Amino acid sequence: MVGSEVTSFYSQTSTALVQRRCRLQGVVLTYESGATGHVVLYDNDSAASGKILLRVDETSQGMDEVYIPGDGILAKKGVYAALPDSTTITVFVE
Repeated sequence: MVGSEVTSFYSQTSTALVQRRCRLQGVVLTYESGATGHVVLYDNDSAASGKILLRVDETSQGMDEVYIPGDGILAKKGVYAALPDSTTITVFVE
């Protein structure tokens, strides 16, 4: 959408990144050496439970960029990020 405001949130640990209704527009993930597992984003403002908005599987050290097409993914309650060790995340929301 032209003219919409996008905000970013960053974390190195599992946490509630956004505590309001929003649209997930994109995600940047960085995995350090030894990081394995899954990054899971939940439609929740306080815990790793509820509807899964996005799941990204880590396979090796590096970085992933995930761009959400269209208007993004609607998170009605907020965005909670469950992160494995040695992983950082930046989410972009409208």
